[in-house]
Amino acid sequence: MQEFFSLPKGKKQTTEEFKRLKFRSKITAVFWLFFLSSGWVGASHGLSLKETLSLSLDSSRELASSREAWVSARESVYSSAGSGDLGLTFSASGSVSRTDSGSGFKSSDTHSNKITLSKNVYDFGKVKHNTILAEINLSRAYASYKNIEQSVILETSSAYLGLIKARRELELKKNNRHRLSAHVSAAKLRVSEGTETPTGLAEAVARYSRAEADEILAINSLENAEDLIQKLTGIDLGGMSEISQLPMLEQELPGSVSEAATNASENNPNVLLAIATEKASAQTIVTTKTSQKPDISLSLSGTESKTSDSLSVSLSFSSPLYESVSTAANARRTVSDHTKARIDLDEARAQAAFEARSAFRDWRASVKALEAVESEIEASQLAAEGISNEVEFGLKTPLDLLDAEKNVKDAEIRLISAEHMKLNAELELSAAVGNLTPKNLGLNYTYYDFNSLPRPETP
Repeated sequence: MQEFFSLPKGKKQTTEEFKRLKFRSKITAVFWLFFLSSGWVGASHGLSLKETLSLSLDSSRELASSREAWVSARESVYSSAGSGDLGLTFSASGSVSRTDSGSGFKSSDTHSNKITLSKNVYDFGKVKHNTILAEINLSRAYASYKNIEQSVILETSSAYLGLIKARRELELKKNNRHRLSAHVSAAKLRVSEGTETPTGLAEAVARYSRAEADEILAINSLENAEDLIQKLTGIDLGGMSEISQLPMLEQELPGSVSEAATNASENNPNVLLAIATEKASAQTIVTTKTSQKPDISLSLSGTESKTSDSLSVSLSFSSPLYESVSTAANARRTVSDHTKARIDLDEARAQAAFEARSAFRDWRASVKALEAVESEIEASQLAAEGISNEVEFGLKTPLDLLDAEKNVKDAEIRLISAEHMKLNAELELSAAVGNLTPKNLGLNYTYYDFNSLPRPETP
């Protein structure tokens, strides 16, 4: 057996080279094992996902605009409720004239001051129903805000995970390029010694060039990910450099496809917005009907003039005598709008249920895929170690070892993608059922109570 494994001098030198490469590969494997395993540890240092989400929510211009829309809707409630208040008006008039009657100019002047106090005695429910409609529109503005809020949380979370993924992939591809660079150097040495053919060197160079291209693309992806985080949160590159570890997401996820669909059809923000819109459309029909009812108003006027003073009290009753073409068309329009809103609500519920079922299946598949990739990495590492030993004894070629190491690196990249996919699937599922809220995520967020928002200054 010793004679079987005896090698020529050139072969012995090549074996020593592969021992060094093997040692370097083991050191690299230990490093990446530490790096990948650290991704599951809760971030004790650096900017956490919760902190990033809080910054994004506070700096979001979409949410700021939506808050102002809610404040505007609240003022509409005050306006509608106050439309039946007492009215007090003042009017004044005066005139000065000079008349030539043939015997000279004669001057005359008059003036009149009038104060009127008016009040609708009975409006047959106009103020009441207009106020109800304004309150429904206020609820719709809040539902719209919560919809945008969840979208911001989902977008920021995906960007946060995307940044970590881009950094981890770049590190892997940098390491792969360095590893292949060492293989090219070793191949050149073997060619000069006559123990390697130019074909083997060309293969090594081709793999190295491909690794260079992969690294360039990874750098570009990282820059795009950093740019997106900066746009969403305002964090500079210095603060962004602390984002490096995958978060542990603690969320209550549905236990089945049917549960996910049921929760989504009731709590999805798009469904809640569609419900508010349907209620507003239904109430618009009521207010349109009420607007055609009579008005009974009382007014008290006091007039002071140069020649006399007067006080008058009047009670008036007004009612439309017939339905105009525009009034009838407006009424039909409100009916059509309500029908549309009901159809949109049914579609929103169906779409939310479909997206929830799909998100649940994607999440369940991502969990299985992650388990499979973890198993693949373990198997590919064992295969690479075995091929490394076989190369040492001349049973495999260096290209076989390169292929095996490439399989390990590809599996490591797939692991990063699988981890990223699983966390993203959790977020998508949570968003689909309406659970992706600041409160459920335990965020330090300012705008929990909208009633505390100040009223704008009166211009």
